[in-house]
Formats: sequence, C-alpha cells, structure tokens
Amino acid sequence: MLKTHNPTRIFQAESLFEAALNLGFPAAVWRLPHSHEVNLLISLQDGMQRRLPDLEELPACFVIHPFEPLESGEAFVLEGDLIFTFSEDWSCKEVAGNLGQEHPFVKRLLEKADEMSDENPGGTSSWIGFALNPEVDPEEKNHFEKAVTEAVAAISRGDFAKIVLSRTKTLTYSPEFQFFKAFKKLCVAYPSAFVSLVNLADRDEMWLGATPETLVGVNGEGTFSTTSLAGTQSALENGALVSAHDIRWGQKEIQEQALVSRYIIECFKKIRLREYQERGPRTVRAGNLYHLRTDFAVNTHDVNFPELGTVMLKLLHPTSAVCGMPKESALRFIKAVEGYDRSFYSGYLGPVNVDGESALFVNLRSLRLADGLATFFAGAGITEDSDPQREWDETEMKCDTLLSVLR
Repeated sequence: MLKTHNPTRIFQAESLFEAALNLGFPAAVWRLPHSHEVNLLISLQDGMQRRLPDLEELPACFVIHPFEPLESGEAFVLEGDLIFTFSEDWSCKEVAGNLGQEHPFVKRLLEKADEMSDENPGGTSSWIGFALNPEVDPEEKNHFEKAVTEAVAAISRGDFAKIVLSRTKTLTYSPEFQFFKAFKKLCVAYPSAFVSLVNLADRDEMWLGATPETLVGVNGEGTFSTTSLAGTQSALENGALVSAHDIRWGQKEIQEQALVSRYIIECFKKIRLREYQERGPRTVRAGNLYHLRTDFAVNTHDVNFPELGTVMLKLLHPTSAVCGMPKESALRFIKAVEGYDRSFYSGYLGPVNVDGESALFVNLRSLRLADGLATFFAGAGITEDSDPQREWDETEMKCDTLLSVLR
C-alpha cells in the first residue's frame, strides 16, 4: 500500500467526499471514539464488493453489514483505494492507498475535488438542518406498543428471554442538506461515539450515525475487545445534565444489560475461551442518554488465537443487544411483528486493517438518507417488566440523539 506522510498537496476532506459523491464512488468518513483524527476512505471500484468478513484476510477497507446476515455469509466492502487521515484542524497528515496520483480515476477525483473547493472555499456555506420534530403518528405508535405487548406476552410464555424491537421516524431534507457538515456536527457533539458517514453509491443512499457500541475491535497489539451495552435513561432533567453518580437503575435495565453480557460470555464458552478480562457494568453517557456498559478484552497472543476477531464476529452478530435471546426465535418474532426491513440498521460497520487495526461497531443511533427522505432508526430492549409507553419514549429519546444536533 502506498503511503505519503505530510503531503505537500492540500487536500480538503469535505471537497474530496463531495467529489466522490458527485462521481458515484463509494466512500466512508469516520472518527473513532475519543480520537482527534478523521479518516476518509474512497473506493474507486464499481460499487461495493461482497466479501467474507475475515478480518485477518481483508485488505484495508471499510465494511458494512446488514442486520440480517446474507445467506452467503458475506459483508459489503468498500476497498481502500485512497485513505486520507486528517488532524483535528482538518489538515491532511497522511495519504495511503492502492493507486498512485497518476491513475486516471485518482486524477479525475482530485480534479473534481479542486473544482468543488473553488466553488465553496473553506466550506463556508451556512448550515441547513432538519425541521422540528414531526407530530407523532398515532397509528405508528399504536403498532409499536402493540408489538411490545405481544413481546412481553411471548417472554412470559417462555418463547425467549429478551427481544429488541425497533421502529423508524421519517423526515424530509432539502437538496441543500450538507451531509459532511452533519458528520462534523456529530463529531463535535459526541466525542465518545464512533461517528461515520457512508456513501453507498450503487444504492443511492447514505448512512450517518454516532454509535456508542463496539461489536469487535482488534488493535495493533493483538488485543480483542467487545462491549455489552444496554439499559437506557435520559441524561437530562429539566434541560440540565444529570451526574452519572445520581443515576439509579431499575431491575428491568439491570436484567436487560446482564443478558447481553451473558450472551458474550456464552460465545466465549462456545470456543472454550476462558482467559478474558471483564470490566463493568458501569454507567456511561452517550450524548443525551445514559447506558449500562461492560467491556470485555482478550490478548490474542496470550491465548494463541490470532483469528479471534473473525470467529467472535460470526458468533456475536446479531447480538442480544439488537436482536434477543435465543437468537433464532427472536429473529423470527422481529420479522413477524416489526413490519419493515431494518437494512443496515443494527448491523455493523467500521474500518478493517486500516493502520493495522480493525474496529467494527453496531450500527445504532443512525439514519438513512435517500431520495430526500431521512429515516431515523431506534430500538428498545423488551423484557418481562417492559411497559409499552416507556419503550416508545425510549425510542423517541434515541431518535433525538441525532435530531437534537441536526436541526
């Protein structure tokens, strides 16, 4: 892979992303949790590739996978033909990729980026966000609350221990909506989240999100990590931030999060892995919400298991934090009652083998942008103690994680 540090040419992230969008190239821009760097990956291939998600075998790329696994077991891959790394001040500190700057597609992209930069120097156009929240659709609310009631009854019968039900909220956006500026606003608002904007050119849609949940991470030292995240409370009371020390969790939320942790431990048991570190549960803030979180870590060198990331990815997805337990019966129930296709929501996404590390996150707190419609997604974990109205309110709070920033 070609790599240039501190390039002499000035690259503007927003212009490069807009150029890729204009030319129909798949692209992804992301900021890792607690990082001050932003990466922009552009694929010069004809659409997304479908590849098995073998983390040890894939080249530097960005992976996005739907909620419901494909029969082939494959994921969608944006190959890293060009990968730019930008500092906190948006100066380009590194360019890597498979192709040199003289490649015709690269030249075409850079020329278009220069054009777009000249049209909007410094990205000075003003922000145009979403309108205020639409009125609640009584029919949609009734459908969701009925599904929750059915789920509670099914849990009481012993059909499953927990299930996650989701819904959508749709708003229109104007042709002047600025995707990249929306990404930058989320980066500022949610420093502890994985913030991403992905252009799926062959589907004519984009996905924007700020997710708090790690699915699988493998760093340069060979440490595997995953997270159990569940339970939700508002972080605000009368407009003021509530301290994490003042948060009290009820039995429903404690049980919900414990089931996700148990699911991860059961996956470890399936592969006879006993040497892992567990930290939590603890209260963590993700924007306007608090959650219960437990972190798990494994040194893959110590356990002589270099392919642990790939193996656990196949076992974990979809986790009980987005699906339920047992997985198969929960999946069947979700397909029967939700009434829509989740697509990439509650799937996973993230960079693989970029700078020697892989970081895949559950696609939560996300929205799909296509044909002038912004579709927000949100879910709630249902247990035997769930109340339909409270679960609806939880999904409203989760939608507001993005809406409050993008208005």
